This record gives sequence, structure tokens and C-alpha cells, in this order.
Amino acid sequence: MKHCKTLCATAALFVAFGGPASADVTSAEVWEAWQSAAEEMGQTFTAGSESQDGGTLTVTDLQFGMETTDASASGTIPEIVFTEQGDGTVAIDMSPSYDMTVTVAPEGAEEVEVGVNIATDGLDMVASGTPDAVSYDYVAAGMTASVTELVVDGESLELDTTVELSDLAGSYTVGGDSDMASQFTAASMVLMLHMDEPDGGDGTVDATFDFADLSVKSDGSLAMMAGGVKELAAALGEGMSSQTSVSHGAATYLVDFQDGSDMFHLDGSTDSGLLEIALSADSFSYDIGNTGLDFTVSGSEIPLPQVAVQMGEFGFGLMLPPSASEEPQDFSFGLTMADLSIDEQIWGMIDPQGQLPHDPATLILDVAGQANFLFDLFDPESAGMVEADMPAEIHALDIEELRLAAVGTELTGGGSFTFDMDDMETFDGVPAPTGTLNLRLTGANALLDTLVSMNLLPEDQAMGARMMMGLFARPGDGEDVLVSEIEIDGATGAITANGQRIQ
Repeated sequence: MKHCKTLCATAALFVAFGGPASADVTSAEVWEAWQSAAEEMGQTFTAGSESQDGGTLTVTDLQFGMETTDASASGTIPEIVFTEQGDGTVAIDMSPSYDMTVTVAPEGAEEVEVGVNIATDGLDMVASGTPDAVSYDYVAAGMTASVTELVVDGESLELDTTVELSDLAGSYTVGGDSDMASQFTAASMVLMLHMDEPDGGDGTVDATFDFADLSVKSDGSLAMMAGGVKELAAALGEGMSSQTSVSHGAATYLVDFQDGSDMFHLDGSTDSGLLEIALSADSFSYDIGNTGLDFTVSGSEIPLPQVAVQMGEFGFGLMLPPSASEEPQDFSFGLTMADLSIDEQIWGMIDPQGQLPHDPATLILDVAGQANFLFDLFDPESAGMVEADMPAEIHALDIEELRLAAVGTELTGGGSFTFDMDDMETFDGVPAPTGTLNLRLTGANALLDTLVSMNLLPEDQAMGARMMMGLFARPGDGEDVLVSEIEIDGATGAITANGQRIQ
């Protein structure tokens, strides 16, 4: 999270210094709007000189800076020229290259200082709108951010890293209500990294990540969007918010590590990817997903020539209240791993005769509920004050979807429960639950038969498993189908399976 704040702050600095297009504005008004926005974002601006010649305003040696709780960024842009175009808009021309320094100094950790050069190719910016709500439109053939220096805890390290964006186009608008909305696209983004082991060692790391069709959209409070908020919990209490969506098309990933006889290689690709983050006083949500994943790894610590894994879809989602509350608040969690398949070499070790189905596996879990959390999510001091065994009091839980499919079996289910936080005795320290869980299992008996025939499962253990399934389930419609309805009565402590009391 701390590194994420620093990256967001760095990105915001670039956007603020190069940016998206309707009433009239003058060159002086646009420059004033820049300075006002910088102040809202927690940045400092100091110009070496300002000169106005008719409709052209020239700013030289613009020093900028920003500080967050444990990070800072600063740099100098040699020249910015604001030129009125006669149609109520202002063209903005910047130096094609400038340097900045980012310092990350978390409490109790090593200080990291990174020098970065920002270079643009064919950047064309136009400002329009009104003095109270200036919009910026921009296009560029390319932009490159290169690491020029890396110092960790006073020691200089060799790191060759670049991020290249091609065919950029975007816009952003800064309103008088201290909010900002922005969007940009790029035909591609390529991250390249090379690092040698310090002190003359033989180790090297090379990595290349290539993303096509990058798209970023965001809106929210100006200070939060720029990463200029030092006390996030307090900012949320004041009504600040932000939401960001990042998507990309086809992507490739390549990582190589070599150190003498030790080596590691990763070669992967995805068809698409999506990251969405939203934060307000009411909720914090984080969603990430990819489709068409295909990864191959090999290395000296892997007992096979290589391991290949494919997955049709991966998704993870989390929504939590960001603040402590005496009243229950909504939360949710989701995990999707669809159509997961592994290399036949691995199957050959597990199932050399091919007796088990090698169909792709799937896991889907989607739950939601209500709970009141006992700490503020973004306040470390508040989190440290929580002494209870559970950081939250859960009041309701809905299993909206459960699906696990593998080796010819499938388990599906759903249910709903409420919890009595005043009754911690009936279920031995757990809030007394009341509700129903419905489950359906197919293919279990066939799997047990196959495992016994493969000598992977003793007959007596298979029999024990069948008896256990018989206790909790009954035959359903179709061959090798078991269903179960588990009911829990929190008031009495009774648990029943298909109407038969088991506790």
C-alpha cells in the first residue's frame, strides 16, 4: 500500500505537468489554475521566472514537490509556455524532458531514493473551459520514464528500468469543487528491468512486461487522486473519495533470474486484465481480474523441466467499510479461478495411467454480509488498539455462490446465516449462527472408486468417506448425485442435515 501511494503520487505529478478540452480561458488563467490545483493536491510550485508577452506566458525552472506520510517527490521542469490560440483555448508546450526524485522512507524500514527522467515525444496539450473548471486534452506519440539512480539506505545500486507508453491520448478536468475527472489511453505500455547483483556478484534479473490497449479512468477528490493526502482516515471523514479503473488487452510477461547454477524463468501471457479501486467514507472496494492466463515456469528449484498452467479466468474482489462503526455495515468477498489446467507432465506424476479426468478445474466463491469492524482500515493506530480476537463483529453472512469442480466432481451450494453476537456460549466462543446451507455434490462415489483402484486411497478410508457423506447427504436426482440441507438453530444449538439432527 505504501509503495502504491508513491507510484500514484508520481503518476499524478506527470499528469499535472502534462495533461486533457468549452468557454474562454487566457494563458494567465490556465497558469493560475495549475497553481491552485497543485495546492489542492498538496504540491508546491516555485517558478524561477514568469514573463508575459501578449497572449504568451513563459514559466522557467519550475520546481515542484509533494510529500505524503512516508514518501516525497520533487523535480524541476526547465520551461513551460502557455500560448493563447485565439479561439478561447490555450496551447501548453513543455520541455520534452525533465528529472525528478522520489524518496520512500517508511518508519522502521530502509530509505529508498529513486531518480527518474520523464521524456515525452510529440506532446500536444490544449487547455479550455472556464477559469473555475479548466479541461486539458493531450496526445503524444510516446512517453518514457527511466530510472536514472537508485539509492537504498545510502548504498547506490545499478538498476536499468524504463516504462514506455506509445500513442497516448487523454483528458482531465479540474473543477472548482476540488474534484478531478481524468481518462487516458495508450496503444501499449512496456516495462523493462535489468538489475545486476550488488558488490560485483554474478546474479542478474531481467524482466519485460508488455501491455496492449491500456485504458485508465479515474475521478474523485483532487488531493486523494494525486496521492497528496497524509492522513487518509481523516480525509475520508471529511468526505473525500476516489475511484480508478485500469484495463488492458493482451499482455505478455517475461522474467529471467540467473546466479551461478541457480536460475528461474517465467514466460506468461493474458488476454485481458482489469483493476478497479474505489474509496469513500462508506466503503473500500478492490477488484482485479484477468482472462486467458497462460504461464510457464522453470528453474533450478523446480523438479520438472518446466511447469505450465493455464486459466480461463481469474478474479478477486473485496469490499469493506473503511471505518469502525457501532452499526453493521456491508462487506463482500469474491474469488474466481475458472478453467484451471496444469501441464500433462504433472498429471503424469499423479495419474500415469490416465484414470482420472483431466478436465480443467474451477473454484468460485462469492459471499456477502454485514459486520461492524472494530478499527479504521487506514489508521494504523486504530488497528493497533484492537485487542479482541476478532477484528469485526459479524451479523449476517450470505453464501451467494459456491462452486468447486475438479477430477470429475462438482460441489455447488449457497446459503444464508445470521449471527447473535450476544450469544457466545452455545457454540463455544462463536457467535450463535442461525440459517441454512444447501449443497449438491456430483461424481464423488466415482472418484472414490477410481482412487481405490489406483491404490491412492485404502478401501477402509473410502468406506469411511462414504459413511460420512451418508450422514450429511441424501441421494439426489441423477446418478452419483448427493444433496444436503444443513440447518442451524442458534437459539437451541441444534444442527440438522436433511431433517435429521446431528447435534
